[in-house]
Amino acid sequence: MTEINVNDCDRSKEELIEELASLQQKIAELQSTKIAFDTLHELLLTSTTTAKTATGTLMIRTVLQQILKIAISLTNADESSLFLLDAEGRVTESILARGAVIRDIKQRLVGIVLDKGLAGWVSRNRKVGLVMDTMNDERWLTLPNEPYTVRSALSIPICRGKVLMAVITLMHPEPGHFSSQTAQLMQLCAEQMALIMENALLYVERHASEVQSSQPVQQKELELNATHEPLPPEETRELLGIYIMFNDGRFMYTNPGVAAIFGYSFIEFITVESIFELILSNYHDLVMNQINQCFKSQNKYLYCKFKGQRKNGASIDVQAYGTKTKLSGKQVIVGHLTLA
Repeated sequence: MTEINVNDCDRSKEELIEELASLQQKIAELQSTKIAFDTLHELLLTSTTTAKTATGTLMIRTVLQQILKIAISLTNADESSLFLLDAEGRVTESILARGAVIRDIKQRLVGIVLDKGLAGWVSRNRKVGLVMDTMNDERWLTLPNEPYTVRSALSIPICRGKVLMAVITLMHPEPGHFSSQTAQLMQLCAEQMALIMENALLYVERHASEVQSSQPVQQKELELNATHEPLPPEETRELLGIYIMFNDGRFMYTNPGVAAIFGYSFIEFITVESIFELILSNYHDLVMNQINQCFKSQNKYLYCKFKGQRKNGASIDVQAYGTKTKLSGKQVIVGHLTLA
């Protein structure tokens, strides 16, 4: 009869417990990554659709409000504020928890918070500020005549590289509402938020320069022999293709809008692996050159126009916008495709 070693059984249990804990940690990390990815998708959709109906300050404020809305949803915060900063650290746009106030009062409140409050501490230290209880944390500043109660707070720096773009502060009336896990999740999403802010600012800057110019921005285009066929009206409405692409043109991710632009169903589009499968051959070198410049040069933005080919063989005018960034440790371009 085989004897069972109790110590071996105990060691096996310990190993199983450790393995289970490791799996649970990996699942939590994957869940956080998915949330960050979904956040990026939603913000890209918001910023690009907003660009069709608003410009300038209105577009920027709409994007910032959507970013705050998502931050509140992710953390179940009760109140929130956001300061958008320029390269010199000056506040260019702000959304206060107390809502609309007179301009002079708003500027004074923003100055006080950035000087003595939690957002100021985050701005100076470039670190997440987690306040478990505002009654016991000297970083929290209670403003006069606050129309809300705050007992816990979470403030996050939104950075692109070494540049601080914004500071978001989330608040709740109960102490201990925000946890270290919540802070980590917001840090993971902060990079996506910074990318969207940067794209929105770039779009506004480009649009303003085009309006001021007497001639539109010209892109060198090649002659093509394919027949151009306009899309049916119902297919041109709100077509917005969001993509994430590697440096060789392979897609890491596309939304249903990309498939719709090129006349595929979303299921059919699963077999399309690269953007070059959607571009007329005459334009391959042009687009590849633009992608290479984005990845290899100081210019981290992608903007190009090309002739695409739909599933039925018809050609269409397409323009691509994007920004180089890192996702899961890999260099990618995140952006959107629209009909030109």
